[in-house]
Amino acid sequence: MRQPAAGTAVFEEKSVWKVLMKIAPPVMLAQLIQALYNIVDSFFVGKYSGDGLTALSIIFPVQLVITAIAVGTGVGVNTQMSRQYARGEKVEETAGTGTALALISWAAFALTSTLLMRPYVMTSATAPEAIEYAVQYGTIVCVGSIGVFLEGIWTKVHQAAGNMRRPMLAQVVGAMTNIVLDPILIFGAGPIPSLGVAGAAYATVAGQFVAAAITFGHGFYRPPGKGQMLPCVKAIYRLGYPSILMQALYTVYIMALNIILAGFSDEAVTVLGLYYKLQSFFFIPLGGLQTCIVPLLSYTYAKQDYGRCQKITKDAMIFAGIFMMVGTLCFEGIPGPMIRIFSTEQEVLDIGIHAFHIIGISFVPSVVSLMFPVFFQAIGAAVPSVLLSLTRQLFCLIPIFWGMSLLGLEYTWLAFPLAEVITGALGVALYLKQIHEWKAENHAPLETTWKGESKMKMITAIINKKDVNEVCGALTRAGFYFTKMSSTGGFLTAGNATLLIGTQAEKVQEAISVIREHCSRREEPIPSTVKMGATGPDVPAKVVVGGATVFVSDVEEFEKI
Repeated sequence: MRQPAAGTAVFEEKSVWKVLMKIAPPVMLAQLIQALYNIVDSFFVGKYSGDGLTALSIIFPVQLVITAIAVGTGVGVNTQMSRQYARGEKVEETAGTGTALALISWAAFALTSTLLMRPYVMTSATAPEAIEYAVQYGTIVCVGSIGVFLEGIWTKVHQAAGNMRRPMLAQVVGAMTNIVLDPILIFGAGPIPSLGVAGAAYATVAGQFVAAAITFGHGFYRPPGKGQMLPCVKAIYRLGYPSILMQALYTVYIMALNIILAGFSDEAVTVLGLYYKLQSFFFIPLGGLQTCIVPLLSYTYAKQDYGRCQKITKDAMIFAGIFMMVGTLCFEGIPGPMIRIFSTEQEVLDIGIHAFHIIGISFVPSVVSLMFPVFFQAIGAAVPSVLLSLTRQLFCLIPIFWGMSLLGLEYTWLAFPLAEVITGALGVALYLKQIHEWKAENHAPLETTWKGESKMKMITAIINKKDVNEVCGALTRAGFYFTKMSSTGGFLTAGNATLLIGTQAEKVQEAISVIREHCSRREEPIPSTVKMGATGPDVPAKVVVGGATVFVSDVEEFEKI
C-alpha cells in the first residue's frame, strides 16, 4: 500500500488552528499578490484610458470563465488525490489526467472565445473605442491562457500533497512579472513601443506562463493511457464540477449585471468592475481558506472523522469572518479614496461611493454563503454544493438586481446583501441536516455481539486493479467500511485487490450495486504459446478481464471492541 505523501502529515495535526496557520498563510499571500496585480493592471490601464478601464471590466467575466474551468478542474484533481493519499493509493494517474484535461480545455476555450469575443463585447459596451479595446485585450488573454490552465492543475497537485509553498512562490513571481511588465508594455520604455491596452494583456499572459513554469516540477505527471484515464476523468469532474459551476455562475451573473447596468451608463459598468477588482483583495482570507480546507476536509472525511470535519468548518469560518470585517470597514469608511486610485471621473465616484456603502455590509454574511458550498464539495455532496451556488448567483442575485433596477440604479446594489443572507440561511439548514445524518450514523443501533441467526454479512469482492480506486471511492461515499488487500489472480497472474466489507444483511444488495456500477469488463491480450508457423511470433490471446467476483458469507459472531 502506498504511504501518504509526507506533506499530508500536517493534516494529522490535532489543533485545527495550527493546521490552518501552517497551510493558509502561503495561499493567502499568493492570492494577495494575485489581487494586487489585478489592481495594478487596472491602475495603469485607467491612467492610459478611461475606455480601457471599461474594457477590462467587460473582459473580467471572461477571465473568470478561464479561472472557473482551470481551477475547478484542479479542485477535482486536488480532492481526488487527497482521498487517495488518505487511503494510501497511487495518485500519479489522477495528476497526469489533470494535465491532459488542462491542454484540452485550453484548446477548446481559445477557439470558442476567439469566435465569440466581439459579439459578447457588444452586449456590454456602447463606446466604439471601449469595444475595440475589449476585443483586443480579451482575444490576447484567451488565446494565451494555456499558462492559467496548466498552473491551475499543477498548483492543486502540489496542494494535495500538503505543499503550499511552491504554489505561493509561483503566484508571487508570476504576479511580480505582470506588475513589472505592465507599465513597460502599456506606455513603452526605450526601444519597447507603447502597446496600450494590448500591452496589459501581454503582461498578464507572461505572468501566467512564469507561474506555470514554477509549478511544473513535481506538478507535471505523464498522462496515463486511455483505459486508465477515463475513470480518472469521471472522478475528477464528479468532484470538481461543483467548483466549476460555482465559478462559472459567478461569471454568468457578472455578465448579467453588466448588461443591466449598461442600460444606465458605461460608468455604472466601470463601477461594478472596480468593485470586483477591490473585493477580490478583501476576499483573500475567504478564498485562501476555501483552497486550504478542500484537501484538509477531504482527507479528514476519507478517514471518517466527522467531528473534526465540523471543527475545521467552524474554525475556518471564524478565521475568515475576522478578516472580512476589515473589508466591511474599508468599503464603509473609505470608498472614495479606493475608487480614486483608478478613476477621478465624477460620475464614477458618485455611483461608486453609494454602491460601496451598500455592498460593504454583505461581506460578513458572505463567509457563510461561500464556505458551505466548499464544505459540501469537499465531502463529495455535490447536490447541496450546487444548490447553494445556484441560489446565491442565479435564484437570488440576478432576479433581485433586475427587480431593484426597475426602481432605479441606486437600489440595484441592495441585491448583494440580500442574496448573501438568503443563501447563508439555506446553507446553515443544509449543514445542520448533514450533521444530523452523521450523528444518526454514529449512533445507529447495532448489537455488539450475537451468535446463531446471522444479522451481519461479510462481502469478499475481488476487483481488477484498474477499477479498485473508483470502487473504493464509491463505497466510501455510500457509507460502507472495508479493508483493502492487494492480491494476484492465479490464471492471469495480474494484480487485483480484495475488499472485505462487513455490513448489515439488508445492505448487501446496495453494496453489490455500488461495486457493479463502478466495475467495467473489457478484453485484454495475454501471452500465448500459439505461433504463426514454426518460427513465427506468439499470437496473443484475448480474455475478458475486469468486473468483480463477489462472495457473501454469513457472520456467526460479530463484536466491536
